[in-house]
Amino acid sequence: MRDIINSKIKIKDVMNGKFIKLAPELVGGEAVQILYKNKKAYAPVVEDKKLEGWVNALDLLVGCKHSKVEDLMLFVDEIKILNEDDELTDDLINEIIKNEDIAYPVVNNNDEVVGTLSVFDILKYIHELLGR
Repeated sequence: MRDIINSKIKIKDVMNGKFIKLAPELVGGEAVQILYKNKKAYAPVVEDKKLEGWVNALDLLVGCKHSKVEDLMLFVDEIKILNEDDELTDDLINEIIKNEDIAYPVVNNNDEVVGTLSVFDILKYIHELLGR
């Protein structure tokens, strides 16, 4: 397993580029419906291709269903943001495990949201590498 991580895998090779994104002005109840319909528990909040924040289903469910997503989201200074050209390292995987984070937003060098990286994306990638 360590050989897989030591092979300098880029985040963009593992991330999900077909991700759900939410608008800040969307109402919380609508956002929950979108996440539920797409079987997702998280999503970046995006405006003009730029990351504005991050929400997970629990935050939306705990918040008021009539509140806007921008009032319920975590702001960019409260979350870890990955760059698509960063490497998937043991340290990053250990951080995900330690913090019990499900996913992170991924941006390019222009700070445009290009995907998400979840524990499931990592597991899927490793599974495919092992030929299973």
